[in-house]
Amino acid sequence: MSDNSGKIEKIENEKLVELLGSIRNNSSEENMIAVLKEAAVSKFLVPVDGSEGDYRFHAVSDSKGLKYMVVYCDSDSFEVAFEKNKEPQNGVVAGFADLIDVVMAPQMGLSGFVINPGSEEVLFGYDMLKMIAAQMGIGGDGTAKVGEPDKYPPELKKALSGYLLIEPTVSEIWVRLMRENGTDRLIWLIVANCEGEGEPLNYTLENLKKYSLPYLDNMDAMVVSSREDFAQKVIEGVKPFVARDDN
Repeated sequence: MSDNSGKIEKIENEKLVELLGSIRNNSSEENMIAVLKEAAVSKFLVPVDGSEGDYRFHAVSDSKGLKYMVVYCDSDSFEVAFEKNKEPQNGVVAGFADLIDVVMAPQMGLSGFVINPGSEEVLFGYDMLKMIAAQMGIGGDGTAKVGEPDKYPPELKKALSGYLLIEPTVSEIWVRLMRENGTDRLIWLIVANCEGEGEPLNYTLENLKKYSLPYLDNMDAMVVSSREDFAQKVIEGVKPFVARDDN
């Protein structure tokens, strides 16, 4: 999660806000799936007290005493919720995978999280999040956690844009940050939309890795084809870092 105490990053999520409104009127399975797909690629505002390293998340309890972490899908709903506070409410920006990580942590004692409590109030329970986590490759021993970095290496975008000019078989490249679960090891995940199969494809991916390494701030990288199931999950709804059409 990114620390945004003091000045909080502006979050809009217009499509998600619209979908949450539709859920309130019609909580069909189709609408819930649409909300889930959009939520999975969105950022949220999470109200917190305390300071970085010692955050206390806000939570609400249901009639059974189960606790749900409070999150907001955009800055407007966040501000409305805390407009009566005498002091500005601190918050952190979190992706969907971050929220799942917090809920899954045994020490938190959470049963899920609720988006926009008091208005749209869409709840994601523990069992549902556990299933989503398995599908997204989040959590679980030996699996990787993948997300958007706070910042990219300064020369990387220019370098990869140049690579597309000299490698005609590659049309799009995504760059994500991957952390092996249970360790602090971070590596870059580079996903390439490229032509070819078998050995020619492997040759292209290996060349892309060799080309990228000097621009990755001394970190290692994994380079995979966008056709792999794992890659498709982590780039779904994510704009390519560089694309041939941009050049």
